[in-house]
Amino acid sequence: MKIPTQFLLFVFFISACGPLVPLTPESALTPGTYEYQDFAYSMTFSRDDRLLAVTTLTGMYIYDVKTLQQLAAFDEPRGSTSTFGGRYLAAITANGLFAWDLKDYKLLFKLESAEPASFQSLAISPDDTLLAAAEKDRLRLWSLPEGKLLATIPGAGFLSDVAFKNNGRLVVADASLGVIQELDIHTQKKIRETNVGTPVIQFNLSDNGQTVVVDYGSSGFELWDVNTGRLKHVYRDVVGAPGWNNLSSDARSVVVWGYGLNTNDSGLSVWDLSVHNQLFESTTPIVNGDGWRCGALNSDGSVLAASNNEGFIYFYDIVSGEKTGEIFLPYKFIVEKG
Repeated sequence: MKIPTQFLLFVFFISACGPLVPLTPESALTPGTYEYQDFAYSMTFSRDDRLLAVTTLTGMYIYDVKTLQQLAAFDEPRGSTSTFGGRYLAAITANGLFAWDLKDYKLLFKLESAEPASFQSLAISPDDTLLAAAEKDRLRLWSLPEGKLLATIPGAGFLSDVAFKNNGRLVVADASLGVIQELDIHTQKKIRETNVGTPVIQFNLSDNGQTVVVDYGSSGFELWDVNTGRLKHVYRDVVGAPGWNNLSSDARSVVVWGYGLNTNDSGLSVWDLSVHNQLFESTTPIVNGDGWRCGALNSDGSVLAASNNEGFIYFYDIVSGEKTGEIFLPYKFIVEKG
């Protein structure tokens, strides 16, 4: 999940909705302090599907997927996006990077950016020894758990997504140029390049960096093979808002959201990409200008976590279509108007 798309969600929310609980007696148009229901706008399953990292505007929270109990809370990396390794958890905001040990959630290191909105995406290597961050004009690598800077690789454009193909290969996507590159970590040399021919609104790399969803901002999206540089399939009939899609770890399934089914409901659906078939669809009421906020699939696409504008996260079994649990986020964030 990339930082720029998530900030667009926040901007849309603030511009579209009225306050749920105003802290001043005046109307919503009067300058003052207003309180809003917080919601999850980015969610990530751990590699073993045991944990769910939930990003909100008040912080980041870690939940046990089986018991739905909160295991950890971090208020500093609010507005972040996260990634799991086997032993570590990392997150980025627009201005900073954080890494924790999953054993006790102890902060391993924290890095600040001198330039706003520098960090874009991050990934942890399969062997848990490297942390990579795609930034506006460069790629950086740190050792885990020490946090020692190992390499800085300049980029030609705006690096928007990054994924480890294996412990020695890294895949970096540049949406502004429409280019995906595979790099050798040790030599820092380019091995191959895929060019889709035009800038795109979003690249969504699979966790292993071998396939990518290409979203042009129009109806549907395309699936490309990073290894061959070839287009695998076109999914023009998959309805979803531009840039609002998330892959399962095995890249077989995708969840899309942000589309209206009627004037009162927001839609979210899960598709099996291998057979081009819709597996699941659900609605939520549009409240204060929005409905579904995001969706996340576990490793094999069998479990969906879906977040709505009212602060709920619902869990669904995709095979049966049944809801298996829910979490309510009891948090409010403050906005100064005027």
